[in-house]
Amino acid sequence: MASTALAAAIASLNPAQRAELSSLSADQLEILLHAPPRVMTEGQLLTVLVYVYSCGVILCGAVVLAAAVNRQRLLRTSMDRITMALVLVCFVWSVVRAIIHAMQGFGSLDLGNAPAAAFSNIMIVLIFELNSHLAMERYFQIKEHPYKTIIYGGLWSFFVATVGIIFWVFSTSVSSGRVVSLRVLSPLTKRTKIFISKIKPTSDGIKPDNKPQQTVWIVMLCLQYAVTTLLMAWFYTRTYRYSAREFKENPALAEFFLRADDGKKESPETLRLVRLRVERQILTKCLFLSLTVMIFYAPFLTYQIQSYVVGAIPFFDITGIYYVIGVIMIAADVSLTAILVIAFKKEVRDSFAFWNY
Repeated sequence: MASTALAAAIASLNPAQRAELSSLSADQLEILLHAPPRVMTEGQLLTVLVYVYSCGVILCGAVVLAAAVNRQRLLRTSMDRITMALVLVCFVWSVVRAIIHAMQGFGSLDLGNAPAAAFSNIMIVLIFELNSHLAMERYFQIKEHPYKTIIYGGLWSFFVATVGIIFWVFSTSVSSGRVVSLRVLSPLTKRTKIFISKIKPTSDGIKPDNKPQQTVWIVMLCLQYAVTTLLMAWFYTRTYRYSAREFKENPALAEFFLRADDGKKESPETLRLVRLRVERQILTKCLFLSLTVMIFYAPFLTYQIQSYVVGAIPFFDITGIYYVIGVIMIAADVSLTAILVIAFKKEVRDSFAFWNY
């Protein structure tokens, strides 16, 4: 049955199209022929992404509005301003992506729109850079460094160079060549249709289709992720170790973190417990702030690497569940960023009128 259905699908093509199937082996064609239904249709995924990004619009928008209304309280320090810049970027990305996916769902915007793909890539890189900047600033606030300005300059020079690469890969990835895809229309009847379509600058709205540009893109993305991960890990670890050492060498500093109405302010035991509590808080916040970006972007990055190695058809993810998880986790990260800011900053929570009732 399988061979008959496969032969019928191939026979429906003209000779030129059949010649283009030479890029796929017989085993690969059989895998696609027996493929189960996709875990989500394109329309369903777009609907989910609209809802997820809309949650990001609401949460990030609430934090941005609170910062705009209470600028004196919420934008006092450089840490506050960097944090709010990160939330603002997440808000802008959520608004634009929600609009883009809604337009794609209604058919008024092509899924492979190159400007939309370039915008998304720039937002991802900007989120990486701001998280790295936040980790640096947290460290530099407790320890002076003679090369602080140079380090910041290097970080944002890296960002500018990356943005230039993004513009290059999407502006030079032209529509040329053909790509083969095979879809199972009905797993029960083995009805299969082979699609041989023209390569676009980007067919999935994420990466360029042309191989040279795609190679540069995947290297750029991996480098950004690796640099961000290493910078956050190093600076947050240094922050915690330096803070722990300072509290250990100067226990009286912990008194600052006691509540004003604490009647045991002068108790050595209280100071010791407060020092341990503060150290745990520093470690917990550092881990959350660094690990969330790493974890939520890891599935997407891993999928893109595997897809690049395998080729146009991701045989390792024939139902599409891996891809769906990756893009939804990236969309959810913008909401998580706002949630973490609300959870870690009491001033933000106090800015919401309903919080006090």
